[in-house]
Amino acid sequence: MQQQHQVKCFHLKSLVPPLIMAALVALSPICHTPVSFGQTIDVQRGASLFRRACIGCHDAGGNIIQPGATLFTKDLQRNGVDTEEEIYSVTYYGKGRMPGFGENCTPRGQCTFGARLQEEEIKLLAKFVKLQADQGWPNVETEED
Repeated sequence: MQQQHQVKCFHLKSLVPPLIMAALVALSPICHTPVSFGQTIDVQRGASLFRRACIGCHDAGGNIIQPGATLFTKDLQRNGVDTEEEIYSVTYYGKGRMPGFGENCTPRGQCTFGARLQEEEIKLLAKFVKLQADQGWPNVETEED
């Protein structure tokens, strides 16, 4: 009986290190993948908005109008637009050759002539762009894919 108990304890002890390692990997701050269904939906909604409003100039994080203003981290940092808040501001009001997409964007010449985006949509876009930049712009499938 005592020998059987020792065998069970041995198996449990041999599982502890892999379990700890799995927990460390799952909780690692270098892992930016969505961890919940809600985050996955936000990424999909952000990707869908990006395809609708941004992909014409910023396909795969690039910039066909102004090559030094891509959505990759190095360019975002160099241009002072590397936080979600700064990305939101540029998306809402525009900057340089990029038009603003916010509902209350002014001055008129700086804003898109196309459809405007709601505040929540721009927040989702800013979050999506920051996440993509942090990950080097991997492919993201949307519900339409």
